[in-house]
Parts: sequence; C-alpha cells; structure tokens
Amino acid sequence: MTVKAYEKPDAPELRISHMEPHTGLLGPGDRFVIWVHGCCFDCPGCLAHNTRFGAYETFDTDTLCERIVESRCDGLTLSGGEPFLQAAALRQLIDAVRDRRKMDVIVYSGFTLAELSAEDRFAPLLEVTDILIDGRYVRELDDGRPYIGSSNQVVHYLNPDCRPAGEAYYTTGGHRRAEIHFTPTQAVLIGVPSPATLAVWQQIKQKSEGTHHDF
Repeated sequence: MTVKAYEKPDAPELRISHMEPHTGLLGPGDRFVIWVHGCCFDCPGCLAHNTRFGAYETFDTDTLCERIVESRCDGLTLSGGEPFLQAAALRQLIDAVRDRRKMDVIVYSGFTLAELSAEDRFAPLLEVTDILIDGRYVRELDDGRPYIGSSNQVVHYLNPDCRPAGEAYYTTGGHRRAEIHFTPTQAVLIGVPSPATLAVWQQIKQKSEGTHHDF
C-alpha cells in the first residue's frame, strides 16, 4: 500500500474514551488499544454506547505517542466510537509512532471501505491502516464470530504483509473472548463478549457501586 505525504494539522489532539496498553484482544499479538470518543452512528445493540455519550479525555498526539512506544506492544488497534471522525489527528499519531518503531495498525470502523474511499477527509487514516474491519454493527446479523460483531462486517487486509497474522487471528474460529478489568473505582469490559460473559458482566454492574464501561 502506497502512503502519500500528509500535512500535519496545527493542533493535533484526540478525544479518547479509554485506552488499554496491553491486551490479547482486537488483533493478533499484544495490542495497545485506543477507543476514541464520538460516533456518527446509532447501531441498536451497540455495547460501546459510552463512547458516544460518556466521559472522555483529550490527549495531544505527542503524549499518546510516548505511551504507545513505551508499551512495546506488537501493534496498535483503533476502535470507538468512530476513529475516522478524527482521521487527521490519528494520522499524525501513527506517523509519530512509526518514526520511532515499526507497528501495525488495525482500525474498527462503522463506515464501509467504499464509503471511506469516497471521501478525502478519511484518506489520512485510511492510507496508514494495515487491517480494516468495516461496517455498522447489525444486531440481527450477530453470528457469534470471534472478535467481530456481525456478519456484514468485513476484514480488509490493506497491507498484504499483515494478511498471514490477520487471517490466523480472525479466521481460526473458536469462541468469543472478552476481558473485564477492575480498578478501585471502575470495571471495564473490552472485546466482543459471548452471551455467558455478558451475563457475568450484567451481574457485576448490578452488584457494584462503581463506574462501569463497555468497550
């Protein structure tokens, strides 16, 4: 995939709902995952509704770059929310990270690849995306595939070098996996949970007095 030159914005800041510096979910290897805040879709049944309506923090790309590089993760996964609504700032973040070290980039988007390719405003991020999982979540098409919400969503290997690891991760079958992370003040569900995991999560939310977030 050819990467075009891109002019950096003057004020590179990102609205972030949550970050996980190390997880085995949402892509092959050890991932640094960022859930951006803000979404233009309203998919019934979406678990990550708090990335539209919940709290968020604002980070400059230099600060995020340091965190990602220092994590020594194998790759970066962007989810949300809708990452392509912050395409310019995310492009600057990825460029800064790749100036320091090699890292693959996976993006989960509600837009389809055709929609992303049709608008210039999305090009900065699309040009540096290695693997794209595209399409809105459709509750009626939720077929239980690991790591992907519904059967209409497609895995696109935009960088052929990432296909072997990506296919091994996304097409080997198995069960859905999710992680529940706890801090003294909150519980966080990440990944694409199975019905059993969702049942446990609902019990946690009912019994706990802390803050709960679904990612």
